[in-house]
Amino acid sequence: MINLSRRRVVLGTASVLAAGFGSQLLGSSVFTNLALAAPPLASAITMPDNFMQLSKKLTAMDNLESHLGQALYSWLHHAELDAQLDALTTLLDAHSDVIGDPLHQLLAQQPAALGQLYQQLVNGWYLGVVGQPGTQVCIGFENIVSYELVKDSLLPPSYAVGEPNFWIHKPESEVATHG
Repeated sequence: MINLSRRRVVLGTASVLAAGFGSQLLGSSVFTNLALAAPPLASAITMPDNFMQLSKKLTAMDNLESHLGQALYSWLHHAELDAQLDALTTLLDAHSDVIGDPLHQLLAQQPAALGQLYQQLVNGWYLGVVGQPGTQVCIGFENIVSYELVKDSLLPPSYAVGEPNFWIHKPESEVATHG
């Protein structure tokens, strides 16, 4: 037989109520935000070849990080994405001599989805960010185009002493000593 005192009943009831209240708070805010920020299953989405070709054209870089490309494509993926990529590629090929403000004016004359795709691709590659303001997600940092362009002369402000993820590489003395 269990001997319950009044104190144990009150503490037990308070603990159950606190756990239920806490799970409601966490469930409605933290877990919802985590679920929205969870990346799509990148391995289930196959990135087409023209995605990297278009990305190279937009960034003017030949050595883009394929993992960042896969992450960007996975986050942007929807039913019409491949058709929009083809349309954007065709538009940019037809107007290959148009850059800067005239390019933005040209994109403004196109369907809104095409201009948004252009902006999402540029934001993803240069900033490592996808999504709309308020729900943006960081998908890259050390391998984004803006960092690749300046990494030989500029370090991003940080509490760390080296380049991003410097700690994942063995120091030169360790490599020489231990081979």
